Amino acid sequence: MVAQYEQIARDLREQIASGEYAPGTALPLMRDIAARYGVSDITVRKAYGLLTQEGLIESRRRTGVFVREFPDRVRLTVRTRQMERDQYGYYSGPDVQHWRPLPHPGGEQTRVTAAPAPADIADILGVETGTEMTVRRRIIGDPTIETHRQLADSWIPAWVTEEVPTLVGDTGTGGMYDRVESWAGQPLKWREEASARMPTPEEAEALLMPGTGVPLLRAVRVTALPARRRQPERVIEVQDIRMSAELFALGYPVPRGASAKWPVRPAASDFYQADEPTE
Repeated sequence: MVAQYEQIARDLREQIASGEYAPGTALPLMRDIAARYGVSDITVRKAYGLLTQEGLIESRRRTGVFVREFPDRVRLTVRTRQMERDQYGYYSGPDVQHWRPLPHPGGEQTRVTAAPAPADIADILGVETGTEMTVRRRIIGDPTIETHRQLADSWIPAWVTEEVPTLVGDTGTGGMYDRVESWAGQPLKWREEASARMPTPEEAEALLMPGTGVPLLRAVRVTALPARRRQPERVIEVQDIRMSAELFALGYPVPRGASAKWPVRPAASDFYQADEPTE
């Protein structure tokens, strides 16, 4: 049996989706909803809390509860993921060429610290969780749209900073990728992994996100020196990039694998019959 607050939330969710309550519209007062359904204010508050967690509504102090803008109604900005280069160095996609570093609360544009590696970063780098390494933390954003910004933390293993010590300070023109390529005498290569999670309060504040209901879109970029001769591939950085999933999507090309090289062979089996038992 569906709880009363869940039924109220379901009805309001449908009314929001249909446009009956458009983005920016105030929802009825809780006492009015309570009277309509014959329930207590506490039940309605639970329904509103559920919709707040989903990112559909927000409470504005002293003015009421309002429908938020959300991805179903606002076209996401697609971030095209490819490495480009201009007079400043490398940047990740043609749509962010004009983005610039933003200051941290302390005023610095790049915050360089030593920190223990979290489990997923450590796993990619092949080190123990908690291994201390250099982290270069930046906030990068669109100077014309305040909310279009991202957090970018570069986790750099100790062997790299020993070989390229400028990575623990001012990397100069071109940034860290130019410094590493100059030292290695070969080009870097990149790959990314996309995921999502809920933001910490600090991340939500830095990204100007609402307090609840909106996840982070996360792109973990792995930077490596390609294998050559007897030298295996070496990962020199893992960059943890976070942005609002309410504003952005990631766009990647989908290449054909070797097995799908054109022209293709005619399909010989029925996909929908593949797992059915035979007699």
